[in-house]
Amino acid sequence: MSIFKIKENKKPSLIGKILKRTPKENALIEINNLFVENEDDLTKVSLEQIQEIADKYKLKLNKKFKALRLDLFRKYIHHCLEDHVIDEDEINTFLHLKKLLHLTDVEIKQVLNFETRKLYDQEVKSAVSDGILTQEEKDNLELLKKNLLLNDQVADDILQTNSNKVLTDFINQAVSDERLSDEEFEKMNEISLSLGIEPKLNQRTKENLERYRLYWTIENGELPIYENPPINIQKSENLYFMANVKWQEQRRVTKRINYGGPTARIKIAKGVYYRMGSISAKSVSEDVWQIIDSGNIYLTNKRLIFMGSRGNKTIRLNKILDITPYKNGVDIQKDAGKSPFLEFNTNVDIFSMMLVRLMNEL
Repeated sequence: MSIFKIKENKKPSLIGKILKRTPKENALIEINNLFVENEDDLTKVSLEQIQEIADKYKLKLNKKFKALRLDLFRKYIHHCLEDHVIDEDEINTFLHLKKLLHLTDVEIKQVLNFETRKLYDQEVKSAVSDGILTQEEKDNLELLKKNLLLNDQVADDILQTNSNKVLTDFINQAVSDERLSDEEFEKMNEISLSLGIEPKLNQRTKENLERYRLYWTIENGELPIYENPPINIQKSENLYFMANVKWQEQRRVTKRINYGGPTARIKIAKGVYYRMGSISAKSVSEDVWQIIDSGNIYLTNKRLIFMGSRGNKTIRLNKILDITPYKNGVDIQKDAGKSPFLEFNTNVDIFSMMLVRLMNEL
C-alpha cells in the first residue's frame, strides 16, 4: 500500500493569474510527489532537491506550512507502524525526513509519541476488553512495547488506565439495578486479579457496593442472623434485625374551636362592641401521630418484638397486612388493633426488605 499519493498542483486564483503568482502550497505538493517517486527508499531524496523546490516558490520552508510538513512525516509514521515495529532503518529514515522537512527534534518526538501511544492503547484495549489478561496477551504487549520504543512508565500508565476503565464499567453495569449478585461479585474480583488492579473507589462507592451486595443476599441468599441475640427468643426463631425506634400511633386530637352562625356587632362606645346573633361552637379534630414509647425493635422470622421504656409489644408477622417504608421509618398495617409507625433513620431499607421476605416465606 502506497505511503503517499500523487497530488495535482493547485491552480492560481484570478488575482494570482493577473499577478502571475502560483500558490506556494504547491511546494509541499511537489515534495509529496517527490516522496511518491522514492517510496522504496526515502533517503534517496536529497536536501538539495527539497531546497530547489523551495527556491522555485520563493519559500522559506522552515517558516511556512508546518502542519503540512508534519502531515507528510505522520504519513510515514503510519506506514512504519503497520507491522507494529519500528526498526533501525525506519529510525534512520525518520532522521532524514526531519532534515528534509525542516522539523525539530521536539516536533518529530511529539508525532512519534502520539502515534505509538495511540497504537499501543488500541492493542491494550483489545487485550483487556474481556476483563482477562492472559499470559500470552501480556507477552504480546511486552513485545509491542519494545518494538514501539515505548518506555515502561508510558506503557504501564496506558495499561492501568484501560484496565481501570474495564473494571469500573463492569461495576457500573453490575450495580445498575442496585444489586450485586454472587456471580457479579466473583467476576469483579476475577477482573481485578487478572488485570492486576484494585478498584479506585471512594468511601461512598464502597459503602454502596456493600449495601447492594446485602440487598441481593436479602432477596436471594441466606439472611444474616445474630448468633448471640441480646433478648430471649424461641429456639425456632432467628434474629435478623434490631434498631432503636420510636413507636408511634395515631390519636384523634382537637386542634381548635370554630364559632359559626349569623352574628352582628353593634358599637356601644369607642372601642366597645356588643355581639348579637346566634353562636354555635364546633370542635375540629384530626388524627395525628403521637409517640407512644421509645425502645428497641427486634425482627425475627416469626414476629416483631418491641421492648420499650413503658412496656413491650409483639406483632406476629402473619398479622401484618402491608408495610410502607419512608425515609424516617416504616408504617406497619396490622389486621386488627392500632397500626404503628416505627420511626428510625438507619437501615430502614434493610429492615423493610428483610420484613417483606420473611412475610413472603410464611
